[in-house]
Amino acid sequence: MFNNNDKPIYIFKICLIGNGGTGKTCLARRLCLDSFDADTKLTIGIDFYAHDFPIIINGEEQNIRLSIWDFGGQEQFKKMFSYYIHGANGVFLVFSLFNLNNSLLGLNWWNDHLSKLLHKDTPKILLGCKSDLVQDPEKVDDLVIENFRTRHDSIPFYKTSSKDGYNIHAVFLNMVESILKKNEFDYEKIIKK
Repeated sequence: MFNNNDKPIYIFKICLIGNGGTGKTCLARRLCLDSFDADTKLTIGIDFYAHDFPIIINGEEQNIRLSIWDFGGQEQFKKMFSYYIHGANGVFLVFSLFNLNNSLLGLNWWNDHLSKLLHKDTPKILLGCKSDLVQDPEKVDDLVIENFRTRHDSIPFYKTSSKDGYNIHAVFLNMVESILKKNEFDYEKIIKK
């Protein structure tokens, strides 16, 4: 959470994209509210969240604020995608490890449209959510995932669980670091709490 009096040194727009029901909202709520609701409803349009990460710049502690845009993945919202993605500094392509084939294949449309909308070089991370629902998360069909990654510029990939909090903070930290490096922002370190 953040204090409105703490003015951030940077604000990064982070977009969560993928088909409906893949875990995007739970991911944002786990990071920003440290909560989990198994009965989360599908997002209608867009939901917004914010989270601050402390960072050291020139010996001083500052904040980077993430403005997290959770986009409803249902078909009827795809026509709004070009407006939604405008100005994004980082993108999470989200699929469900529990429903691997349908949700991962659905990311082809999203990724293709990122390129068409001039976001080919925007930092991207592929997230397999709901690892807690898979009997053995290490035995998920990694070949299918690797084929997707190969077709899409070897995008970095992480397994996560919003229910358990597994890898949530780490993937957002990784995204912040990718954005800082891409934009050549000077900083000493991100404070990992």
